[in-house]
Amino acid sequence: MATDSTSSHRPVSHHLGLPLIPQWLLCLAAVFLLLPALAAAQLPSGKPKEFSPVIPDFNALSADWWTQWPDVTQKQRAQWLQEVETAWKDWSAAIPEDADLGKKVDAVNLRFAGIRKTWQKREELKKVGVLPEVKFPDSPNVLQWAQSDAAVARGQQRFDGLRLENSQMDESVAQSLGRLREQVIALRDTHRSDAGYIEATVDVFFAQLSHLQIQEEQRMLQEQLSAWEEELTIARAELQRMLKELQFSAEAAKKLAAARTVEKSNLEELARERSDTRDLIFETSDAAVTMEQQIRMMNFSVEALENRLQLRKQELLLAINRLLDASDGKEQKLSLSNDLVANAETVRNNLARQLNVRQRQIVAWVGEDTNAMTKWWRQFEKVASGLGRVGDLIDDVKRYENAQLFVYQRQQGWWKTAGERFLHQFEDLRTSWRNLANYKLFAISEQPITLKDIAQMILVILAAWGCSRLLNWILKRMVRKNRTSEQSSYTLWRILNYCIVLITFIIILTMVGLDTSKLTLIAGALSVGIGFGMQAIFSNFISGIILLFEQPLRVGDLVELESGVFGRIRDISVRSTRITTRDNVDILVPNSEFVTGRVTNHTLDDPVRRIHVVFGVAYGTDPEEVREAAMAAAERVPVTFTNWQRKTEVWLTDFGDSALKFKLVVWVNSNAVSSLGDLTALYNIELLREFDQRGIEIPFPQRDLHVRSWGPSPALAKDTPVDSPAPRRGSAGAEDWPQDDGENGDSDGGDGSDGGQDSGGPASH
Repeated sequence: MATDSTSSHRPVSHHLGLPLIPQWLLCLAAVFLLLPALAAAQLPSGKPKEFSPVIPDFNALSADWWTQWPDVTQKQRAQWLQEVETAWKDWSAAIPEDADLGKKVDAVNLRFAGIRKTWQKREELKKVGVLPEVKFPDSPNVLQWAQSDAAVARGQQRFDGLRLENSQMDESVAQSLGRLREQVIALRDTHRSDAGYIEATVDVFFAQLSHLQIQEEQRMLQEQLSAWEEELTIARAELQRMLKELQFSAEAAKKLAAARTVEKSNLEELARERSDTRDLIFETSDAAVTMEQQIRMMNFSVEALENRLQLRKQELLLAINRLLDASDGKEQKLSLSNDLVANAETVRNNLARQLNVRQRQIVAWVGEDTNAMTKWWRQFEKVASGLGRVGDLIDDVKRYENAQLFVYQRQQGWWKTAGERFLHQFEDLRTSWRNLANYKLFAISEQPITLKDIAQMILVILAAWGCSRLLNWILKRMVRKNRTSEQSSYTLWRILNYCIVLITFIIILTMVGLDTSKLTLIAGALSVGIGFGMQAIFSNFISGIILLFEQPLRVGDLVELESGVFGRIRDISVRSTRITTRDNVDILVPNSEFVTGRVTNHTLDDPVRRIHVVFGVAYGTDPEEVREAAMAAAERVPVTFTNWQRKTEVWLTDFGDSALKFKLVVWVNSNAVSSLGDLTALYNIELLREFDQRGIEIPFPQRDLHVRSWGPSPALAKDTPVDSPAPRRGSAGAEDWPQDDGENGDSDGGDGSDGGQDSGGPASH
């Protein structure tokens, strides 16, 4: 639809009339206009306080004569400055002539002129419009809206620059105030009679005027910021109004299609030039030429990124224009793509880092050569400016996408817009996950390993573990239904489990890119490792396989090892076998010990075995009664096994020193015996109970001890002289006994027991 060219190009000032200004903006303006009146109505009546400027006394310069400067009006500041300048000229005329002092006086005079130039510049800026070139036509098309949006975007950039200058100006004000304080302190430390007092006064006054000039520049900048902010607010409202009034334009669609074709051809041309430049980089060995080609490659990347973003802008404008076409009955869809913006920002950041690296390299190469540095820096500035344009285009694409959402919602409704956005966000999420899954972590044999590969490996391991658990559950279920034995199911599960581990290991090696045909090399390396450091581990592994296939030992067998370990087998693994002892202690025994050592298996083929329980009874007990008592005690033990071939027997085995020794020979079922108990203890308890009931005595060893005294009688001991040596007594040997006492010697040489009885010595047991 064609639009009226005379009514569609109005400046911003023309749109400030009542028909175009929103109602809320008019209300806000009315409130601001009424605020001063309301404030004045609340003030007490009376004449306003007259302004009296403070003129500094340069003979005793005050540090705070200027403190009321920010609070007075512009007219009052001009009057104040004029009077201060007059007083300064009168005082400076009487200063003694000095070259250095004269330069400082001239600098002060320049400060007066600088403050007036700042005022003049502020008045000139007020006459210049903030956005004079921006047009906001009525009933616009997408191209007109895009032109207005670009102009407002440039104004926003200017506004951002002013805000940056304002933040820097705050730092300048703080620094100026600090320098002023330093000069005031220096003046106070100088006596009036000193020769440098006048120079210190001039320095303080110069610092004061400098501070006033910076304050004026800051005030001017703040006024500009206010004007720009107000104008940009109106401009954004006008852009929103244009979006609501957008009209379909066939001419705009043709222009956008032609521009898109040009951008695509430019992209293809840039791709060819980039390919040629990449070939030149690999052909040359000169570092300078290589650097130039690398910078040229960066320029190509920046230009290609600009073309892609421009192409994206044109596609968005075409999508908006199609949405406005009422004659097209086709259902329109959103044209959203967050990947381009995200990738563009990533590429821009990478190029910025590369540019920084190249700049540091050039600084290290060139050194103090100004001409060479200028040459290289021009190329760097070209790349940097291109990166700045890329940043602006990224912002443009984001604004265009928001505009498309706004128009789509007006044309198609809120619910359909939400559905489209959800679909696009879901697709973006899938793309993000795909990119994250394909992120390269490291490489093995030049095969990149990504997060996706790691996840696949974990899934393979989990699947193998699940298969092993499922197989174990099936085999246990078969055992519970008596379809197979526990040992057969355990052996089958172990073998299949080893096969699953081997297959999983080969699959993982294939996934990481290792050629399975090279497994022979791995086997050779493993054989060397087995020969040196893994001999014991491999020996236990082979022994475990032998135990599983040969089955000399099974889970649940009651075994006794050559080392003295006695207990039941609970598990047979690759390296070791777990045995639970009588004390409920789990012992891990290497598998090689079962193959190379002597192992007693009490439940290998026949679980019934015979044990011998030794006991004794007192002499004089009837052996037949003892046999009956032992047989009765054996029957009360629950693990006793008897049949027509294997019967319980009682043997009289020996005539001991104190008792008749018997053996209770009994058959027991080892499968019914817990490894935590002792069979001999069970039978001994029952024998003791049965003997107590029958009155059978269990003897204990007895010894008769006869004590005999040796040496002379007490009568002879009294007649022995005092100085005669004491008789020798002892039991060390024959030389300790008197040789002349033949009678005693003969009597001593007799049987000790007889002598003891003849002497009538006491006996003890």
